[in-house]
Amino acid sequence: MKKAVIWCLLLALACGRRAACAGETDVHIDEKVTYQTVESFGASGCWWSQYMGLWDMPYDDTGRAARDQLATLLYDRNFGIGLTNYRYNLGAGSADSGKGEYGDPHRRAQSFETAPGVYDWNKDAGAVWFLNKVTELGAQEVVLFFNSPLERLTENGTAQMIQGGSRTNIDPAQYAAWAVYACDVAEHFIQSGVPVRFISPINEPQWDWYAGNQEGCHYEPQQIAGVYKAFLEEMERRPALAAVELSGPESGEWGGKTTQYVSAILNTAALNAHFSAIDCHSYWSDTQSKVSFMNWMRVHAPDKKIRMSEWCEMVNGTDVGMDSALVLAHTLAEDLTVLNAVSWSVWVGVSPGGYHDGLIHAAENGAGGISLVPLKRLWAYGNYTRFIRPGFTRVEVTGGEDCQAVAFTGQEYGKQKLVAVLINDSQSPRDVKLSGAFAKYDRITAYETSAARNLVKTAERVSNTAFTLAPLSVTTIVFTEE
Repeated sequence: MKKAVIWCLLLALACGRRAACAGETDVHIDEKVTYQTVESFGASGCWWSQYMGLWDMPYDDTGRAARDQLATLLYDRNFGIGLTNYRYNLGAGSADSGKGEYGDPHRRAQSFETAPGVYDWNKDAGAVWFLNKVTELGAQEVVLFFNSPLERLTENGTAQMIQGGSRTNIDPAQYAAWAVYACDVAEHFIQSGVPVRFISPINEPQWDWYAGNQEGCHYEPQQIAGVYKAFLEEMERRPALAAVELSGPESGEWGGKTTQYVSAILNTAALNAHFSAIDCHSYWSDTQSKVSFMNWMRVHAPDKKIRMSEWCEMVNGTDVGMDSALVLAHTLAEDLTVLNAVSWSVWVGVSPGGYHDGLIHAAENGAGGISLVPLKRLWAYGNYTRFIRPGFTRVEVTGGEDCQAVAFTGQEYGKQKLVAVLINDSQSPRDVKLSGAFAKYDRITAYETSAARNLVKTAERVSNTAFTLAPLSVTTIVFTEE
């Protein structure tokens, strides 16, 4: 009762304060109005873990090897940002064969095959080390994804499309053999304790993936159902994969031909019954394209969840500041609210720089050591991932449009929590006031990522819900019931 009285007094004082602060933004949270429940936040290990996972040399004075430092920053919740999803690239074998044209050799990938049905599980050792390490650190959801079918199964013998060649680089007669390989690998990882939850055979099917860039394969909408059916049939023959789902269609955007690719799944009865969610990527997608896609989904598949499985800013150059961090934060907040995404993943967890993609820049420094730079993108992502945990549910927010506020509630360690994330992309501070039924909460903490801070606690209090957001910042406010 005393706590409730104190809250009433503070609310009255706050009302007077708002009258005196015309520039203050009122953000109202209604926990009774709920939306999607979060399943995971994650990152891909593609193009970097296969060699960075071999970096077992000590890193500075941390007491960790360089590779452990990377894994800890991404997947440890206390030291890093506590990701729970990891996307492992099942390579097509271009790194084994040397076939094809690749401007960057790190975009080649090994397969575990030495012959059909014969495997060397010591291959791809760096990537496998990282897979096992993130599992140890708390990853709850692993996605095994292909960019291309195995080279030996492709029509042109490489993991890339060739100008003038077949429009799709695998014959339907090879779908079943491809599915056997994927399921063999999934079973092997599950037996070793890896939480494989999804297999994704197709990546961005609308693009051409011609030689010179990466492993990739084009598909027309009418072709992808055959691939998924072959995988589903093989998975259903294996009791060990009973808890594993297919992921797809992994379209590269929410507009364009995406509804055609999704329709290919929905219009196939066995696939429609199997898929609990639709996975796509948020490249090249503005707000309207996402709104249009969701309007289409509400008509054609209202029972399917949305998982955003890959995104980066797609901008050249290196940014270690807040600009790209704010772009990430805005994109994530939009996908959580417009798409009702239950899962969200960045394209790559680590990169060597030169592009707005990785959350950490890492490279050999030329002196036998390793340079690791945790970026503002890492910490801004962490404003969501460290606090909005699997099982938390999004709740209604009104009045926070100018700071793209989102809020989630859930129980953790037996305590009820409410988490609000706010973005200030202004060059000036912004005053905000959170309102709602907060009387049940005993403690309020705030964590800021800005030019001066990397996910640092900036406030801890009992009741005052007025905050000043730093310029160019992402702030998380956590209410906890003790």
